[in-house]
Amino acid sequence: MTPLHYRIEPAEPAAHRFHVALTIQHPDPAGQWLTLPAWIPGSYLVRDFARNVLTLVAESGGEPVQVDQVDKDCWRAAPATGPLTVLMEVHAFDTSVRTAYLDSERGFFNATSLCLRVAGQEHVPCTVDLMAPDANAVTGRWRVATSMRPVEAEPWGFGRYGCEHYDDLIDHPVEMGEFEIVEFVAGGRPHAFAMTGAGRFDADALAADVARICDAQVALFGELPCDRYLFLNNVTADGYGGLEHRYSSALASPRRAMPAPGGSGRSDDYVNFLGLVSHEYFHLWNVRRLMPAAVANSSLTAPAYFDDLWAYEGITSYYDDLGLLRAGVIDAPRYLDLLAKQMTRLERNPGRYRQSLAESSRLAWTKFYQQDASAPNAIVSYYNKGALVACALDLTLRRETDGACSLDDVMRTLWARYGRAMKPIPDAAIEQIAGEVSGLDLTDFFDAMIRTAGEVPLPELLADFGVTASVRPATGPEDTGGRPGSDSTGPRCWTGLSVKGQRQPRLTTVVDDSPAQQAGLAAGDRLVALDFEEATPGVIRALEQRRAPGETVDVHAIRGDRLLHRQLSLAPPQDNTWTLRMDTGADEAVAHRRLAWLGASVAQVSEAG
Repeated sequence: MTPLHYRIEPAEPAAHRFHVALTIQHPDPAGQWLTLPAWIPGSYLVRDFARNVLTLVAESGGEPVQVDQVDKDCWRAAPATGPLTVLMEVHAFDTSVRTAYLDSERGFFNATSLCLRVAGQEHVPCTVDLMAPDANAVTGRWRVATSMRPVEAEPWGFGRYGCEHYDDLIDHPVEMGEFEIVEFVAGGRPHAFAMTGAGRFDADALAADVARICDAQVALFGELPCDRYLFLNNVTADGYGGLEHRYSSALASPRRAMPAPGGSGRSDDYVNFLGLVSHEYFHLWNVRRLMPAAVANSSLTAPAYFDDLWAYEGITSYYDDLGLLRAGVIDAPRYLDLLAKQMTRLERNPGRYRQSLAESSRLAWTKFYQQDASAPNAIVSYYNKGALVACALDLTLRRETDGACSLDDVMRTLWARYGRAMKPIPDAAIEQIAGEVSGLDLTDFFDAMIRTAGEVPLPELLADFGVTASVRPATGPEDTGGRPGSDSTGPRCWTGLSVKGQRQPRLTTVVDDSPAQQAGLAAGDRLVALDFEEATPGVIRALEQRRAPGETVDVHAIRGDRLLHRQLSLAPPQDNTWTLRMDTGADEAVAHRRLAWLGASVAQVSEAG
């Protein structure tokens, strides 16, 4: 069948508007139905992209064709005797990796935001003309970065591209503007970064580190199922996030996370960025090809509910930092610090006692992606707890099979059975395969970890791998877990005041049973004074370091337009911050188990001790 043809033009950068033309050579003679997705795979929130459509008209043979909008994201064009062209104006002013953005500096889009799905022709090939903007309307010399295959376009150039079908079309984000290209080879295939707004950074260091990370992930699965891969990275002051695709990923990262030219060592910010890169690259297998059936079979017009989202995001979150260790860009002690931060996040999340991972997965659409003031006390993250359950599963498999089986084997079996052929995966498949591959009855494990709210028994498991887990109070608001600094001084008491801002800071979270909650304070309250001293984050920290449990503090706060006066009773500091260290006295069997998991050398153990 004749391909569908899309023409996408960054026509009005100052007004943030793309113009999109879709030509259908053979429209439905009974009238053509058209839809725009309500959500994008990999981000489980209904975003209603159609709300950004400003105008939609149609024509055929130079004559207008009536189009009726049937509901929020569905249109019906009247019968046409020849090719049908649909014209849209779309407002694009969302800087996230999930939607579309356009101004005079750059353009970006996912086709879910701009490209209509043609009912009955979802499997028809598509061609896409990416048009250059008016040079007078933008700054600099614009290029194009996308993983779509060029048909009539130079590398990094505007022109015609091709896609196999609609689902392929919406799987290739597009960056337009000025960017720096960093190319490297991983898994024997070409890879590249398109870096927008990065400023000065060490491109060679980035290429070398990411190549090693990609190679480590390829080694796990034994093959790279794509012939090229592209990272689109929009660098800003404080952006962070990513969205996976089959041949690319769209990233947002803070400028401070870029490797500095001539820098020594890898900063925490840079390691966090490498973890994001590792996470999205692992999705090349786990999610984009190892795809849950609910997503694979979705029309993207309504939520796709399933209980195993933890396995796709949580397992990926476990392997992202483990991938850095396996690539050699961090050592074992630093990896354990990252794992301790994950444990600390869960420890500080009271919602783990109310929501199971299965519930977190199924209700991501409303609970996780639309959080309110009750969220910390009501929900648990399928990323965070999912990663820790994946770690617990890996350690359990290794311990109970005496090293004969690990989570690696489960993932490789999933890949061989489902991923290589892109066969949709039913719910609970990972449970079935983990039991099958290991020969273990894991029913109790999965019942406790997935279908029941509560703790993850990592400290006990880690002890069997020569890793000592200890919990302590945080040394301050910046202490998110791991080994504390040598000059760190812990608090003497706990207020429960988590705030954002300097003058009249706003309470961001009030967790259950905290002194702040018991005093009647709520998220959103603006603190005015503590014991008649102006409230600032520094004053809160000093108070927690100088005062003693049992003492009371006069709190003045503003809620709405009313001044509140409350008394807050100070509590003992919470033990909610985990530190992991390798046990230098581990016996030979435990040390061997640890070596198989972490690859930790004797020198690293000595250094960590």
